[in-house]
Amino acid sequence: MKKLWHVATMLALAGCSDSPEERADRAQQAFDRHEYRAAQVDLAAALSEKPGDPALLELHARNALAMGDGVAAAASLEKLPEQRRPDDYGPLAAEAALLRDLPDEALASLGSDRSPGALRIRALALLAKDDREGAAQAFAAGVAGGADARLLADYARFSLMAGNVRQARDLVDRAKRADKGSIDAILADGAVATAEGRLAEALAAYDSAAKSYPGNLAALSGKAAVLGELGRTKDMDAVLASLGDVRGGGQVAYLQARSAVARKDWVTARSILQANEKSLDGNDEASVLYAQSLVALGQPEQARARLQPMLTRNPQSAVLRRELGKAQLAAKDAAGALATLRPFASVLTADPDDLRLLARAAELAGDPEAARLAEKAKYPTPQALAATLAQADTAMRSSNWGAAIAGYERIIAVTDGRNPLVLNNMAFAQGKVGNTAAAVDYATRALREAPGNPSVMDTLGWLLVQSGQDRPRGLTLLRDAAKKAPDNQAIAGHLKAAEGAQAPPRSNG
Repeated sequence: MKKLWHVATMLALAGCSDSPEERADRAQQAFDRHEYRAAQVDLAAALSEKPGDPALLELHARNALAMGDGVAAAASLEKLPEQRRPDDYGPLAAEAALLRDLPDEALASLGSDRSPGALRIRALALLAKDDREGAAQAFAAGVAGGADARLLADYARFSLMAGNVRQARDLVDRAKRADKGSIDAILADGAVATAEGRLAEALAAYDSAAKSYPGNLAALSGKAAVLGELGRTKDMDAVLASLGDVRGGGQVAYLQARSAVARKDWVTARSILQANEKSLDGNDEASVLYAQSLVALGQPEQARARLQPMLTRNPQSAVLRRELGKAQLAAKDAAGALATLRPFASVLTADPDDLRLLARAAELAGDPEAARLAEKAKYPTPQALAATLAQADTAMRSSNWGAAIAGYERIIAVTDGRNPLVLNNMAFAQGKVGNTAAAVDYATRALREAPGNPSVMDTLGWLLVQSGQDRPRGLTLLRDAAKKAPDNQAIAGHLKAAEGAQAPPRSNG
């Protein structure tokens, strides 16, 4: 014990050797590097010796805001002498109030300030008061007044909430042009790219934000969410584990539950969702996960109680209809499930899985239409297949890799899975989102079905070269593809890049 005390004392004395000025300088450097936790440690130590220093108080407030701590920011701002307050004191105080869920106080702090920064906070405060029209007007006025990256990024998120993805993309691109290093612009880019189905781009954006702003909750949770969409559950778990003791509330809890559901760990999923029920209030996706967990754990009645009001509010949701039907079947209420699922029968483009679920409910309920529904569920309608293929192909053309993968997965599941075009496109899309193993598998299957097709040869060859999995075979495939299609510029480009990447160094002789 004495030895441990001695070591602790020496460490404490070593820390005390730093002056408040040295601490302040180190905190400023950490703040500039976006390492807000490190800055917080030095700021706390410096303020303990110089509690009224205006420069320290201002930096502490700005650092606290960057960490999302409105309470600490407000405390430091209130201690600033009026003559030492920065020019943006109003917006800073307003943001601190907003982080404490005090939109009226935020609006009062802004006063008549019409700067872009103030209009951004005004819009968010009005949004917190559910005044969407007022928020839209404030955002529009702010954008008209200048190219402020944070304002543009928040306006993009607002547009995304309203379902206007095209406007959100335009605003994000403007935010990136205004300040490509802005965390708000990068995060908004990730959110919009996700909505567009450009999951590879979304992952790159969140990864960039996480590297530039270490420990940023939004960046890490966004990255985890995209990894979950890509089915990379292990990578998703690794990102969630890196959050450590960061308090992410409902956002992180939802992702943790989603990961548990992907692993079929229903007990963990239910425990996470129960513990965070208050912070997840209003999150329909979390409610669906909760219902799925309850059904899996033999509590379908509780799942029904959650899902029925949600479906009443949103009767067009196929997900809610499907999950409620499953819960009703699990509760042995076949008649109720049949009533819930019957609308799928009249949808020409209905998912075959939904039709099979409907047929099962009809059989258990003794419905006279059961046999017809069962026959209908055996094969997707031509309209359903055509619609799914059209959606997947459109997604491919617009680089919406997530939607393309989902579409091709549905097609492969309800056919013999041997269409080389579908398999080749699936391989290409999987490669674009970083699922290399799956991409190579689909490309190999496509080549098996169409061994002489140059486009198929190109897809597999380029994947093998890019991944380093089998460069010699990849080069052979690319060369053969180039011979078969000498005018195909994409194949020629892949071959040139592959040969250049492993060309031997030239001799000086």
